[in-house]
Amino acid sequence: MNLLEAKGISKCFGGVQALHNVSLTVEPASIVGLIGPNGAGKTTFFNVLTGVYRPDEGTLTFAGQPLPAGQPHRIARAGLVRTFQNIRVFPQMSALENVMVGFHGRTRCGLLGAWLNSSAVRREEREIREGAQELLKWVGLQEMAQRVAGTLSYGAQRRLEIARALATGPRLLALDEPVAGMNGTERGHMAELILRIRAAGIALLVIEHDVRWIAQLCERITVLNYGQGLAEGTPAEIQANPQVIEAYLGHPSHG
Repeated sequence: MNLLEAKGISKCFGGVQALHNVSLTVEPASIVGLIGPNGAGKTTFFNVLTGVYRPDEGTLTFAGQPLPAGQPHRIARAGLVRTFQNIRVFPQMSALENVMVGFHGRTRCGLLGAWLNSSAVRREEREIREGAQELLKWVGLQEMAQRVAGTLSYGAQRRLEIARALATGPRLLALDEPVAGMNGTERGHMAELILRIRAAGIALLVIEHDVRWIAQLCERITVLNYGQGLAEGTPAEIQANPQVIEAYLGHPSHG
């Protein structure tokens, strides 16, 4: 059974058709790429998928259950979590505190327990801190746990975002251009991290412009163009597809 099934997704903003009849599936513990030229609708699709926007048409199913459209907190709780194209760390908080935030959606002790500072709350906070430290180690940031997040390098902030997303306990992690602005070394480290996440049993859906980079990671790739599905297949099939080549490079007759 597919972990994620998006069927016939359409979204219109006024007179602009941002998405039209887009379908995509993600199997458990797989890596699927979502590519396309600028303005193809990739981030809009992510926003629909994660509840930022409600689809005008189509269905979204996750782990066999309908996703609660327009309710990001419930979608995240179901196990579908995303990062954003623009970095969104809490810049004045430490790296450790940023990751601890991700765990708080999974806490068991309620408001009364926190107010009373019960032993259960203190134990849970200790577990959250230990879990956050372990995730920072897992993404290679253990030495930066007490650093203010806003002072970290661009690549480190990207990894911090992923650590915070992993703290929510996702079954599917959706990454919006995770290597944008990175150099070759940083891109290699991110690829290694993505493969480790998949090896841990978490599926990934990755938006990226770099076709060669994404092709090295994915089992399958879906291509969007002008808000519609243009092609879907293995990396080799996508790289050899004349329609995909034209969408990225333009028709030779156009100069």
